[in-house]
Amino acid sequence: GKVTPYISNTRKRRHINKLLEIPKNRFSAGKIIGVALILLVLATFAVIITNVSLDQFLVAFGWWFIINGTLSGLGALIARGHPYSVLTAFGVAWLTSLNPMMAAGWFAGAVEAKMRKPSPHDIHEIANAESLHEMMNNNLFRVILVAALANLGSIAGTFIGAYVVLQVSGIDIETIRAGVMSVFGSL
Repeated sequence: GKVTPYISNTRKRRHINKLLEIPKNRFSAGKIIGVALILLVLATFAVIITNVSLDQFLVAFGWWFIINGTLSGLGALIARGHPYSVLTAFGVAWLTSLNPMMAAGWFAGAVEAKMRKPSPHDIHEIANAESLHEMMNNNLFRVILVAALANLGSIAGTFIGAYVVLQVSGIDIETIRAGVMSVFGSL
C-alpha cells in the first residue's frame, strides 16, 4: 500500500511525542467564525419572528429545513451512503447547522457505521488501498466519507439557506449589520 511505508519508516515519524500532548484550549478563528455565523442566523430568525407574519416565518423555516436537509442528504448520497444515513443527514441538518457542537455528518456517519459495521480488517485494508474503487469497498472509508460529505452539504446549506431566508423574509442585511454593530458598539 501507499500508506504502509510512511508508518514503518521511523525517520518520517518526527515529533511523535507531540501526538501525546494535550493541547491547551484556545479560541481559534474557525470557532469564532462558526459561533458568529450561528449568532447571525439566530439573530436573523429572531428578527423574522418579531417583524414578519407567522406565514412568512413558516415559509422561511421551510426553506431553511429543505435547503439544509437536501444538501446534507445529497452529500451522504454522493458518498453512496445507506438510505438511513441519507435520511438522517436530511432530517438533522436544519438543527445541527444552528448548533456549533453538533454536525449532520456525525449523525449520518454514526448511522452509516451502524449499518455497515466497519471491522478491524477494514482498518488494516484502508492503509493498503491503492485505488478509489478499493477505498469505496472499505466500510470504514465509507463511514468517513458519508460523515465528511454530509457535513460539507450542511455547510453549503447553511450559507445558501441563510441567503434564501433573508430573501424570503424581506430582511435587509444592512439592518442586521446595523443592529449587530449597535450591540457591540454599546459594550
